[in-house]
Amino acid sequence: MTVHVSVLQGANGMALGCLALSAPERINAQNLAMVRQMAAALSAWQDAADIAAIVIIGAGERGFCAGGDLKALYQAMTEPGQLAAGDDFFREEYQLCHSLRHYPKPVLAWGHGIIMGGGWGVFAATSHRVVTPGTRLAMPETGIGLFPDVSASWWLPRLGDGPSLGRVLGLTGVPIQAADALAVGAAQYLLPAADRHAVLTALATLPWQAAAEENHALLSDFLQRWPQAEGAQALDAVTRAALHSATAADELSAVLAAIATWVASDSPWCRHAAQRLAHASPTSVWLSWTLQQRAAQQTLVQTVALETALAAAALRYGDFQAGIYSTLYARGEAPRWQVAAPFSEPDATTAAQFAALWAENTCMA
Repeated sequence: MTVHVSVLQGANGMALGCLALSAPERINAQNLAMVRQMAAALSAWQDAADIAAIVIIGAGERGFCAGGDLKALYQAMTEPGQLAAGDDFFREEYQLCHSLRHYPKPVLAWGHGIIMGGGWGVFAATSHRVVTPGTRLAMPETGIGLFPDVSASWWLPRLGDGPSLGRVLGLTGVPIQAADALAVGAAQYLLPAADRHAVLTALATLPWQAAAEENHALLSDFLQRWPQAEGAQALDAVTRAALHSATAADELSAVLAAIATWVASDSPWCRHAAQRLAHASPTSVWLSWTLQQRAAQQTLVQTVALETALAAAALRYGDFQAGIYSTLYARGEAPRWQVAAPFSEPDATTAAQFAALWAENTCMA
């Protein structure tokens, strides 16, 4: 068990439910046991009259949560009889994030350092999102042969002033920084990293009430009044212009061609995005694009179901296994993607193969 579940006693006979992701050796990357611990605690606290709010933090200095436990997922794909554990992880992780997004009580996530993949999914689903000056948020799944999941197909395009940023974040996995997160609505508060203990201590003294609506307002007011910090920003005017220009086309091939030209951009962020895209799984890039197009016309519930089916398919396709192997066990060695050419879409045969996997696994949605 690697989530520390505790209750912090507060004023007025009320208390805070605290979830501390406690696997700092892997930047608190989640496994199935952690997801189940969090889900059980949240379920128990939802109707507990004395629990006013929830706080989620990550242990260690490196970050809040780096996503899913890649070693556990690799074992699920490579060890006989373990594939169902991978299916369970994704299905239950997605449901956890969905439940958080609709949780009746205020949920504060203290997002320091690295927030990636499923970690961003948890963070994005909370009602009160705090970043610190060193925070970096990313959805890097196309680089490991998966796709931006945890409902990112739905919420990434809704960041900022249009779908441009979300498209590029999903396709390339390039990170944004703390001030960027504030500017595009991925976070609401930017607080000094050293203030976490003081903030949590002060939270316990607030005049919490029985009504969830009043507690939402109380927490918002408290965080707004706390002295804010300053953070780095990558999305300057030049970068934003490049974003809008590159994603103006309706065809993926045109967008990929535009991002490929960023290798010579004056923007370091754009250059990084182009470099990441050049090494990403072409199939995952195609899936990221296709999912965002579909999610634009779907409800969040429909998106969760669609991503659940697609995650089951990804566990069986090959690129996800190859991407994790390269990341964990053969660093410096390029993954052997099913589609080898960068900046390209899968051919008709590959697309049909994945569509068959997708259809085969819709029963798991």
